[in-house]
Amino acid sequence: MQGLSVAICTRNRTQDLTRCIHSIAAQDIGRAYPVEVIIVDDGETPVPVLSEFEHLLAGCGYPMTYYSKTDRGLWLSRIKALELSSMDKILFLDDDVEIPGHYLSTLIQTYEDYPNCAGVGGIAIGMSNSFLGTVRCLLSFQQSLSSGKLSLSGQAGSMYNWHKAQKIFKTEFQHGCNMSFRTAAIRSLKPVPWLTSYSVGEDILMSRIALSSGPLYINPALKLLHHESPASRDNLEHVAYTRVLNHVHLLRDKRSGPVGYLALAWTTLYLILREQPKKNFAAIRGYKKGLKEIFGRQTAR
Repeated sequence: MQGLSVAICTRNRTQDLTRCIHSIAAQDIGRAYPVEVIIVDDGETPVPVLSEFEHLLAGCGYPMTYYSKTDRGLWLSRIKALELSSMDKILFLDDDVEIPGHYLSTLIQTYEDYPNCAGVGGIAIGMSNSFLGTVRCLLSFQQSLSSGKLSLSGQAGSMYNWHKAQKIFKTEFQHGCNMSFRTAAIRSLKPVPWLTSYSVGEDILMSRIALSSGPLYINPALKLLHHESPASRDNLEHVAYTRVLNHVHLLRDKRSGPVGYLALAWTTLYLILREQPKKNFAAIRGYKKGLKEIFGRQTAR
């Protein structure tokens, strides 16, 4: 069916989710375009709160589907949301974002303006780098010179300069907090063994899959507030380790060759040095553990 599914994958963030749902209900698109809201929950959301959401969204003409699952992980939640979608386009929003009133209407218009695209993404307000920060990211291979390209080590740091964009541009990746696709472009999604729990890089992989169906674009008019709530996230050591290991898998998937692994090793060394003055020993342990994996026989071969 032609329309838009707004999918929110959540876990124990009732306050954040409530704020997000209210911003969806305040859209200026009204009933002019078919919209459904899908909530996939890894945790527990109180029944009275869900009833409030359903009533609020029904007043806008947006039917709501709620699905509670026990097999935790963001990637699996994305897959479930896709299975539940009945529309030809799907927008993934983090539960801790707020979208401005024009967001959905601008997104739909972008799809109409670029009928051959496989997906359209947006920008998080406040996500930016200073000049020196950009230099550090470039030298540590966390960022590419091109806004729409991943770095040599497969990092998505270029998105920190997206706020400078004045017009729509092509990209090979989107930001997971607000990314959208034609459902047909990602219908082949399936469980991935290394994408569990805190699924670092899942937005890169999903974008890569969609790219086989058509170009992806970033529209700088699609700006939202991303509050980046720390709740429900894994411990720092595991997050740091996963940040490295998952990029090893992404490099393997891309068949990048030795240059990519060497670049990732350099990036990881930089991240270790960056955490030393902060005495963030948990993150340092995670990065060191990940550094060993880069050259491990089971991953980097």
